[in-house]
Amino acid sequence: MTPESGARVARWPALWVAAAAIVMVALDLGRRILATNDEARFALLAQDILSRGAWLFPELNGAAYNAKPPLQAWLIALASWPAGGVTQLTAVLPSALAAVGTALAVFAAGRGMFGAGAGQLAALAAVTTQGWVLHARVPMPDMLVTFLVTAAVAMLWPMTRERPGPWWLGFYGCMAAAFWGKGAVALLPLAVAVAWGMVSGRRGWWRLLHLPAGLAVFAALIAPWWIGKLVSEPAGMGEVVVSDNLLWYLPRSPAMLAGPPQHLVGILFPWVLVSPLAVWQAVKALRARAEEREALVFVLAWSAALLLCLGISEQQRLRYYLPLISPMALLIGWWATSGAARARMPWAVYAAVAAVLALSTGAAALFRRTWATAAHVAFPTSALEVGVMAGGLLVMLAALAYGARRGRLARAFVVACLGSAVWVAGWYHWELGRRNAAYDYPRVGAEARRLLPEAPVAAVWGVYELPFSFYFGRRVVAIRTDGDLRRVLSAHPRASAVLTESALRQVEDPGRLQVLPLDRLNFTPIVLVSSAPEPPRGDRRP
Repeated sequence: MTPESGARVARWPALWVAAAAIVMVALDLGRRILATNDEARFALLAQDILSRGAWLFPELNGAAYNAKPPLQAWLIALASWPAGGVTQLTAVLPSALAAVGTALAVFAAGRGMFGAGAGQLAALAAVTTQGWVLHARVPMPDMLVTFLVTAAVAMLWPMTRERPGPWWLGFYGCMAAAFWGKGAVALLPLAVAVAWGMVSGRRGWWRLLHLPAGLAVFAALIAPWWIGKLVSEPAGMGEVVVSDNLLWYLPRSPAMLAGPPQHLVGILFPWVLVSPLAVWQAVKALRARAEEREALVFVLAWSAALLLCLGISEQQRLRYYLPLISPMALLIGWWATSGAARARMPWAVYAAVAAVLALSTGAAALFRRTWATAAHVAFPTSALEVGVMAGGLLVMLAALAYGARRGRLARAFVVACLGSAVWVAGWYHWELGRRNAAYDYPRVGAEARRLLPEAPVAAVWGVYELPFSFYFGRRVVAIRTDGDLRRVLSAHPRASAVLTESALRQVEDPGRLQVLPLDRLNFTPIVLVSSAPEPPRGDRRP
């Protein structure tokens, strides 16, 4: 075999990983209605960039936006430029590409630590997790940050091995790019580096990180955003530093401890079912071969550092745990190719994991009463849906069990990934249909224009305002009181507002309004209100 043909063969695993990721990400891409303020936020920022050319400091609904740097909005704007405007599809293209990049970064990291086979299986596990499938289709920066964090930590591994090359520049460069995506979360790779240094026992580990030069590069790359914002929005930046990047994450309530177990299940399912076994076998293998032991220490430190940083945060969101997919997928890929799958795990450990999950679920139901608000959308509702998802899960578990018993887990793993893909793709497809029906802003907009064609919606009360702004193509503000409603209708006499029925009951003197039943959003009735038309001049009484 010539060097050229050998290089071509070596690239095949990466091509298969890329093809699998593209197939998984293409399913239902662009069909998801942007239903919340979080989902519509960066699409609106990108639209402002295209409309006003405000690339440096785009505005959100007519106001300065300081909470996050604009990289995600830039990428959405670039993807939407050929179409001339942001659509549901172009808004999610950056996240979809970042998801494919994450799969390739997982493959590269696994190949460097455990071999090409383990890297390939790790990437296949990653792209068939519930978290990856969901967030590859959401126009928020979490998948982009996951890609950049994974790439940064993948470059940290050769740094710890003292391999030649400018790996440290890539490490800090990816951190800086992650900052431009979401701010302070960019420091997660540095937390991984410190965790590895503390558990590795290697002397002078901090020198391998090139800390002085690296932090200088990082600071120089993120400085333009800080300087520009401090010059243009000095008052608002104080809140960004104190609130959005410090107080937002500091722990303040013990109820936060209920979040990590549930979010781990939600992000990693269905591979969370074998994750305890992979972690158990990795811990047992730490005393095995020296080369494998160092890689396992690195991946376990990676997982523990992320889990600690995310788990102690006061703010618990499912998407915050997305970066944990990468190290957990690497452990699963190692487990599938190392022969450790033949070893059994005590059922008591699984029972303990189940008990922790049950207790955290009970705590969430008690302290976080909004935890189950989407149950009517998330859970299966038809026999077909249950059958397909159950079939996919059974195929996955049966393939893993057969492969482990016969010593052919690496081969059976691909079948298991197909079963997992059926589960997550079926779950997302049917959940998406229910969700789009519950949050059908395009339908609501069409009905509002039919009812009051000359009274554009200017405000909402009780529902999200940014999706209305995105689908209506105009600024829509959120109001919370009857006084706010009076001010909006006074400033825009020919405008209308969308209210929930509960909000309408808080209006004083509703006779001054024209109220029309509109539709339902999230299973809640909404109405369209405007100033009541004045009676004909001849009918007025003294």
